[in-house]
Amino acid sequence: MTTFALDTSTPSPSLALIRGDVVVATLRLDATPRAGRRVMMGAHELFTSSGVPVTDVDRVVVGVGPGAFTGVRVGISTALGLAQALGCEVTGAVSAEAAARGIAAVAPPGAVLVPASDARRGELFAAAYRAAPGRALEELLEPCAIAPEALGARVAELCEAADAPALAAGDGAAALAPHLPGGASVAPEGSPAHLLDAVHLVACVDAGNGVPARPVYARLPDAEVNRLRALGAAT
Repeated sequence: MTTFALDTSTPSPSLALIRGDVVVATLRLDATPRAGRRVMMGAHELFTSSGVPVTDVDRVVVGVGPGAFTGVRVGISTALGLAQALGCEVTGAVSAEAAARGIAAVAPPGAVLVPASDARRGELFAAAYRAAPGRALEELLEPCAIAPEALGARVAELCEAADAPALAAGDGAAALAPHLPGGASVAPEGSPAHLLDAVHLVACVDAGNGVPARPVYARLPDAEVNRLRALGAAT
């Protein structure tokens, strides 16, 4: 099976092309404004450089968030459009779980895995997982939008319950660092764990954790919040 995977929930979108268990090619777009909108150009580059015809794709896997609202929508729209054009299946994967798999690759055995990305408004998009038998991850904290200090308190509880250390990573991990308990740490600067890899989306699906290709926002979009505020001010 040939799988095209993409995640645009973070500032640095990731694309991957996988045949069976072999990663054929990967591509990361630069963290620039509107990088998610360049995903189709990136996909064209990925297929051209790998020599794999896009018509060979049997499955599209897309990250559904939580993450940047526009980015998540762009990725899912791209995945649905491509799958429809090719007549192939499309499956979603929770971006936070995929990020946790990247953290697991550099974390101590049994550690609590904490993906954290900047959600603005003084919050982080975050979750917590722990490695389970086989290829599965046990969800300890479902994906949510949460203040760094509140997340630090939850990580402390999880570490105590699991009697294990924790490792956090992602573009929101620096904001979380001052609130982490003893025994918890942030992946070193420059670690690949800070960047979500689309390859891990496929691992989520293959472990039985595929989800519908619909956005997971974890909170109301900014536009909706502003609309509700305007309505409240008018009444």
